[in-house]
Formats: sequence, structure tokens, C-alpha cells
Amino acid sequence: MRGAGLLIDLSPRARQWLYLGLAVVVAFPISLLLTQSTVMASAISTVALALPIELTRLRAVKSLKLEREAWPIAIDHLISAVGSGISIPQALHDLVERGPEALAPQFKEINDSIDSGIAFQDALRSAKRRFHTAAADQVLEVLIIARVTGASNVGTILRTLGEFLRQENAMRAEIEARHGWVRSSASLAAIAPWALLVILSAQPTTRAAFTTSTGLYILILGVVLTAIAYLWMNLVGRLPEVPRALA
Repeated sequence: MRGAGLLIDLSPRARQWLYLGLAVVVAFPISLLLTQSTVMASAISTVALALPIELTRLRAVKSLKLEREAWPIAIDHLISAVGSGISIPQALHDLVERGPEALAPQFKEINDSIDSGIAFQDALRSAKRRFHTAAADQVLEVLIIARVTGASNVGTILRTLGEFLRQENAMRAEIEARHGWVRSSASLAAIAPWALLVILSAQPTTRAAFTTSTGLYILILGVVLTAIAYLWMNLVGRLPEVPRALA
């Protein structure tokens, strides 16, 4: 349990380096055991380094998606609180317990900053670095303006913003669903040749063929082309994020 807690506390960059280290330690012995060839095992384990990178990317994408989908829910709580006459600072306190779980740690840090004596607007502006979407900047700026000017139409503004974010999330989900099968097919196409190589490595003639200079050239070319295909797949399949103009 202690080791799991330490892993959770690691930054995304440190976690990625940890995964890469584990891949280097684990992938080569397993590949060598399957292929009985140092040359083939080296090529396969090099390709396998993409797995921890992809795992880290998927974790980041999932975290960003959870935050993006949590903001309309948080806005609904804020609208309900403001409509019932609760102050904005108290509404932020309530979000820690009643709001979406994905945003609870960030709102707790905001409340801790306010409780420690930091000005409301300063606490919210400094909290932007804990979020990763433009929606966070928009909502926090609305709350800052409402707190400073006492705007009476903050509920209307938040309701409009919440509807806009829901429409944006629905459109993004539809695009991701349509492109998901393309990315899956590309991943399968990149993995299939190496899986076939592992199967064929059971034959001594295959192992002998890849110990020659021509076989080594083919393996190196395969690693390079797989890396290019992986990078291109990530570049084409990445959906742009809304710029954080208010960050």
C-alpha cells in the first residue's frame, strides 16, 4: 500500500520515466526468452518502450477528460448555491464535499488558501495552474468578477457557460468515437508485424536469418518505421484543446 501511495504521488514525468525503466528491465528478458535471439530481443524490447509512453499518455488523456466533464456538474452546484443565497466562498467550500470528485482536490486547495488569509481573487487566479482546461479559467474568472463587483447575473452567466461546455463535450465525444477505431486499427497494424516476428522466432531458420547483416538492417528499419508510424498516429489522432486565454 505504501508503494502504491508513492506511485500516486509521482509527477506524470517521473511516472513515465519509472514506466520506461520497468519496460527496459522487463521487456528484454521476456523477449530474449521468447525469441532466443539477442538481436531480435533488442529490437522487440525497443519497440516495447512505446507501451509505457502510451500508458502515460492514456492516463493524462483520461484525467483531462474527467476534468472536462466535471466542470458542467460543478457549474450546476454553483448555480444552485448562488440561487439559494449562499456566498461564493461558501459555495466553493461545499464543492469539496458535494461537487464532482475529479475537482475536489483542487477546490480543497483553493479553500485552504482562502482560509489561510489569501485574498479570494488571488487564491482563484493562483489555482489556475492546478487545472488543465480552458473551462477552469472561464469559471474562475466569472467567480472573481462576481465576487469583486457583486454581479447579480452570475447565475445566468454560469448557466450559459455550463450549456456551452456540455455542447462542446458532446461534440468532442462524438469526434473521439469516430476516430477511435482509426487509432485502434493503426495500433494493431504497428503491433502485428512484431507479434508475427515473435511467433516466427520459434524456427531456427528465422533466428539465423536475422543474425545476418541484411536481417539486422531489416530489424533496424522496422524499429524506425514503427516509431515514425507511432508518432504520426499520435499527431494525427490528437484533438486540439481550447486555448487557455485567461490562464
